[in-house]
This record gives sequence, structure tokens and C-alpha cells, in this order.
Amino acid sequence: MSDEVQAVTEAVSRQRLRVTFTRDLTLKYIGHLDMAKTWQRILRRADWPLAYSEGFNPQPKITFAAALPVGCTSDHEVMDTVLSPALEIDEARARLERALPPGIRLRSIEPVALNAPALQTQLLSTEFEIVIEEPAAIAALPDRVREFQSATEVMRERRGKTYNLRPLVQSLSIEVESDRAVIRSSLQGTESGTGRPDELIAALGVDPATTHIKRINLIFLDKTS
Repeated sequence: MSDEVQAVTEAVSRQRLRVTFTRDLTLKYIGHLDMAKTWQRILRRADWPLAYSEGFNPQPKITFAAALPVGCTSDHEVMDTVLSPALEIDEARARLERALPPGIRLRSIEPVALNAPALQTQLLSTEFEIVIEEPAAIAALPDRVREFQSATEVMRERRGKTYNLRPLVQSLSIEVESDRAVIRSSLQGTESGTGRPDELIAALGVDPATTHIKRINLIFLDKTS
């Protein structure tokens, strides 16, 4: 078989699958790099025929839409992976569900065109739900949220650099109940800038360690994820 024919055959046999899943409290302190390694082990245990990059240190073709901040749970995580050869979707799901550890729940698997844009380039924003149960912080929160909403600049420092958090917060609302407050926010998630829920909470005067932060949705350009 010629190199050209072999390349065409390999391209035809490849398959890109989009996996949507959740992460619960047991995984909230697992960082992004460790989670990526965990998924490599999961997919090998599931016997998915992973395609690898070329070069001196080949890596499985796995990409994530957005890193989940440490300390957060999530109802909506999205990952793309390339297989070679392809699997039937039902077979891929059955293999994966047998291999998943506690803490991760599979929501869906769907095929995606191999030449579709990278996940990271399609992400617009991330939506978070933040629960505060600290009585001392709850009383002042509505006023602080209103002050944040009316501000044009909310300067924060991260990794030694100062930046304006305000334009990264696309929407912000609060609901105060008898013993807790629930903040819902949509944060910019593009390559040009990403808002972080822990930075938002800190800017509102609340210690992020005393909150329960959950990512509830990822918003993409094509509306399909």
C-alpha cells in the first residue's frame, strides 16, 4: 500500500467523539492536569482505540472545552477525543460506562466532524451557581452584588498581574433564602479572557473556601454542546 493510500485509509477510519460528563464533590479538588491524566487511564481501561499525535512524545488526541477551577463541581464538562479505528456509538458508551470511576457520570456521547473547530475556540462563556451558607456574609451580599453590577472596573490580581474582572462577568444575580444565598453568574470563557468564579466571590468579599461552586453550563458558538 502506498503512503498516500495508507493516509487516506487512516483518515477514513478515524472518528471524533464528543463526551459530555459531570463531576461531583469527590473530585472537586482534582486539578485539570490530573483530570486529563485520569481520563487517559479511563479511556484505556474502556479499550477505546485512541489516536495519537505524531512526534517524539506522542499523546492521545484528547481535548477539553475548559479547565474546571479547583474546588468546583460540574454538571457540564465536555471533552473531544479521536479514535482510530472508529467505534459504534452504543459500543463506545457501553465500554466507557463500565470503566468510569465514582464521581464521574456520563451524560452523552456524540460524533463530531474530524475537521470541526477545536472545542476551546468555540467556547463563549461558562455559567456557575454559587451557594453561600455563611450567615455573616449573606446579609451584605445583595448590596455588594449591586455595587459590582454598577462598577466599570473591579481590579483583581492573579499570578502577579492586575486585571479588570468586571467585563469578564457577563451576568450576575443573587437570591437570598432563609439560611443561604445563591449567586448565578455567566462568565466569559473565550481565549481572549476567562472569568473565574472564585475571583468573583473574593471580589464580593466572601472567602471562596466557604462556598459551594458548581459549573452548570458551557455555552458554545454552535449551540450544539
